[in-house]
Amino acid sequence: MDQIDQDFVPCFPIGREIANIDNLFISPSGLITIVETKLWKNPEAHRTVVAQILEYANILTGWDFAQLDKAVQAFMERLHGKAQSIYDIVKTQQRNFELSEIEFQQRVQDCLENGRFALVIVGDRIFPGATQLVETIQAAPHLQYSMGFVELLCYRLNEDLDWPLVIFPHFVLRTNEVTRAVVKVIYEEKKPEIEIVTPVGEPASTGHTTFREFVASLPSAIASEFEPLIQQWMNSGYTIYWGQVGFSLRLPWKGKVRTIFEAYPKNFGITQEKRAKEFELPAEIYRAYKEELMTVPVFASTFASGRGHIKYVNYENIKIDDFRLLLNATDKFASAISKGAT
Repeated sequence: MDQIDQDFVPCFPIGREIANIDNLFISPSGLITIVETKLWKNPEAHRTVVAQILEYANILTGWDFAQLDKAVQAFMERLHGKAQSIYDIVKTQQRNFELSEIEFQQRVQDCLENGRFALVIVGDRIFPGATQLVETIQAAPHLQYSMGFVELLCYRLNEDLDWPLVIFPHFVLRTNEVTRAVVKVIYEEKKPEIEIVTPVGEPASTGHTTFREFVASLPSAIASEFEPLIQQWMNSGYTIYWGQVGFSLRLPWKGKVRTIFEAYPKNFGITQEKRAKEFELPAEIYRAYKEELMTVPVFASTFASGRGHIKYVNYENIKIDDFRLLLNATDKFASAISKGAT
């Protein structure tokens, strides 16, 4: 999975044959991996496997967290005789798992709504035609997926016996994220008409979002406040790391690049005291940052309830003046750290 998309690592198994999916996995950050398995002896299946796994991804985008969790609990009860929620599975598997159950559920819900999946096709061999994806990828322009192909090479330990086997996973390839289509929704006091237009000659990207794409994904009032400051941060030489849907603001401190702020289409993350101490950020600078944010009730409650490294706040839960204060405080926080580093 490291070679397909590191954002999905580590991934823990949560079920088989859920929505007919061969294997389903989830990461501690709430990102879902869909695995479809095929045998080389079935070449017809290989020609349709890409369309099939995209169809499974489409199905999951119509699910909500409660529906997925119910299916996982039913699978766990069949397998182990005891129902277990997705959150409990991850909390058991992941050391120092610090997301609250509500935060984790929201991450999974965002993953489902955005179709942000890792799609992995696994076989004892990969049929070459299965990797010719252009036409099939165009059929799912609304999904934000990464796709990878893995061969499981099998070797007998005894040439006269079919078992045991040594199984070696061989990474074949991953897809590059491309601009697949422009979706236009036309509404004229009737049922919306949806038009999907596939662009010609668009350059392939790295699978990460861009400044313009991120700003366009934000609520309009938030975008108006965010856009000039992000531009200012980029012009100031700060490190803006663009993920698949959001970004993190990173600054050098004590020989390492530290993330002090994160933002996504629906929420943003506030650095908690635990992260500040782990990064050995200057105590006075962090204290000034925290005290300024504590003047806003929603931020104060975030600090009060947070034992983790970062806590997330939805844009819909804050006033625009409070968001403006947050950005101003974060800018001063970043500037103070940057000056201290130099």
